Amino acid sequence: MLPAVDGITVNTVHGNSASIAAAVERYHPDVESMEGAAFIYACLVADVPHAQIRAVSNRVEVRNRSAWRVDDAVGNLTRTVIEILNQL
Repeated sequence: MLPAVDGITVNTVHGNSASIAAAVERYHPDVESMEGAAFIYACLVADVPHAQIRAVSNRVEVRNRSAWRVDDAVGNLTRTVIEILNQL
């Protein structure tokens, strides 16, 4: 079972302490993305059932690309999608 979390969709990355603190105080998100809202909106307009599965590669923190774990995130997402498709 995948965990359900609260997320926000943003139009800019939060790469500094002040913008991170403001977003956390206002929305209390677990994750943020830049694509989620557009995807969900397009599905709603087209009346297409939808769900979003996100793989998290980095925390919302002051920019630190050396801490990003993109390969792990893509691998985890791939395994999860295969598991879901195998259950259909």
